[in-house]
Amino acid sequence: MSASARVAARTAIALALACATCPAPAAGADPGPDPDVPLVVLEEQVVRLPRATTEARSLASGTVVDRATFEGEAKDVGQLVSTAPGIAVEEHGGLGQLTTISIRGSPPSGVKVLLDSLPLNTAFGGGVDLSTIPRSWVDAVEVVRGPAGARYGSGALGGVLNVVTRRPEAGSWSLETGGGSFDTARVAADVATSLGPGAVLLGATAETTSGRFPFRLDPGLPGGPTVAATRENAEVRRGGLLAKLVRPQERGRLDALLEVSGGHRGLPGFAAAPTPWAWQDDARLLAMGRVARFGALGPATLAARGHLRLDRLDARLTGPDDSPIRQRGAAAGLALEATGSHRNGVLSASLETNAELLAADGLGGRRDLYGVAAAVADDLSLADGGLRIAPAARAERAGQFGGVSGSLGLSVRLAPALRARAGVGRTFRPPGLAELHLQQGLLVPNPDLRPETAVAADAGLVADGRAGLLAVTGHLTRYEDLVVYEPSDAFGRLKPFNSGRASATGLEVEGASAPVGGPLRASASGSYTLLVTELLRGAPAEVGHWIPYRPKQRAFLRVALAPGPLSAHVELHRLGRRYRDRRGVNPVPSSTSWNAGLGVRVARRPEVRIHLEVLNLADDRTLTDGVGDPLPPRTVMVTLRAGSSAQEYAP
Repeated sequence: MSASARVAARTAIALALACATCPAPAAGADPGPDPDVPLVVLEEQVVRLPRATTEARSLASGTVVDRATFEGEAKDVGQLVSTAPGIAVEEHGGLGQLTTISIRGSPPSGVKVLLDSLPLNTAFGGGVDLSTIPRSWVDAVEVVRGPAGARYGSGALGGVLNVVTRRPEAGSWSLETGGGSFDTARVAADVATSLGPGAVLLGATAETTSGRFPFRLDPGLPGGPTVAATRENAEVRRGGLLAKLVRPQERGRLDALLEVSGGHRGLPGFAAAPTPWAWQDDARLLAMGRVARFGALGPATLAARGHLRLDRLDARLTGPDDSPIRQRGAAAGLALEATGSHRNGVLSASLETNAELLAADGLGGRRDLYGVAAAVADDLSLADGGLRIAPAARAERAGQFGGVSGSLGLSVRLAPALRARAGVGRTFRPPGLAELHLQQGLLVPNPDLRPETAVAADAGLVADGRAGLLAVTGHLTRYEDLVVYEPSDAFGRLKPFNSGRASATGLEVEGASAPVGGPLRASASGSYTLLVTELLRGAPAEVGHWIPYRPKQRAFLRVALAPGPLSAHVELHRLGRRYRDRRGVNPVPSSTSWNAGLGVRVARRPEVRIHLEVLNLADDRTLTDGVGDPLPPRTVMVTLRAGSSAQEYAP
């Protein structure tokens, strides 16, 4: 596929996310045109930027973050998605430590995280740890904002994050190695070879860091004098293997994926209460197979998909002499999908069944949860593409919990380069096995929990043209029956209750320019988030305050240059004030950080690049995450990357 065709195809997918007019991409599918979907779907969604070498896809309710834009930079998945609006990333200490996200004020457990459209949310509960996804495999990260359960399944209260891995391209290969501050070292390699009419990609990755860095500890009230301290017991070691197959067949296609990853890390604890004895080991196996048959039923494409995920978690949390806790999880699912075109668009339907198992200390035996779901969605294109309507509905049952998710998207072309869009949606998240049954440490279960729900509406404008893209969106979300852990007895044990109710109202702005002509090839991109959250239920002292850990404002700006073989960029990250508690008395002050990078291409065939990146350029040692743990000071990373084919650098 040519570079221009790839730009057009990927931009088509991005706009499909914005208008909510296409179903979730099939697991293992190419982020370019999918033969499973008739071309009529993509025809009206292509935005062409003739002078663009950067895919500037700034959308109203969806964003596609392309890894190629940040090629050679030491960015993990959390840092990539932090460039998009509407998202709050919590790095609990940085450098490979726990990283979770919130979308439009949702709890981390209310964001559905997918790897090639396969769910990563586990029976252990909580949000998905993005630091466990190897960075070298990422080709793009797709973000859908707003309740998306009708198309992606229950659990997507705030939205969906889909990590798309690299596509096999026979004959391609790459090798990347790097290192830097705090004894950090990384290496990754992948190679793709032909397999009959298809191709298979094999990849491996490993990284390590001591995580030991200096910071300034505030032992008193925020804003008071600080003392020098050192972050200890924060080492991280991770590795992984990936195999991915794409094999065209006569009137069909076979996709397969196998991912194995795991690692060890120390758990340093709070800055003022370190835990030098705490650690965590984790491992994950993810396997998928999908067979599609084109025209199997008239104009319809039929597909069958199966997946299996195994999760392992061991940790010492409560004391140096206590036994480690052990958790084992498994999930499997089967899905039948049908997609076909009709006079005005594309109709899709699916039937799914799944099972989830959890075994853990304090569980009293193995627990399981079985589910079934049926979904239907239509993508209508009327008035020569000037009007697009996308209704979707999904009925789902998970154990004793059932519910219906629905969404309706609307897009109207106001001018050749201007569209208005709006959407409404409702979805739910059933309680997890850990919340219902797991008793561990100070946490006790509650078998009487109800599903959490979210209802939302948004509307915005998307302008695109030769100069770039600009999107502005306003939204309103209301969360009901949120699970909140509260003291349940005189011993201080915490029990989950459906006592949470909250609202989130906001404005999201995103823009990106096509590179300006001339020797410097300058470009710029940025995003801004205004999020006003409010607790609507709780103790009298809590009602009316912000949702904890949700900043009211967040801004990102990036300016890049790409003259000849050189590349350079500067980034600004601005994070507004947020609170650690539900009463608004323990604030995390606002912060500003700068990053910069410089790269050079030293060879074309094979393509070889060296990239230098500096994070926290000002060496601010008072930066903290949402719970008050320190973030690293100035961090220097050097990356050497060699690949089989030279591609024009995208700043």
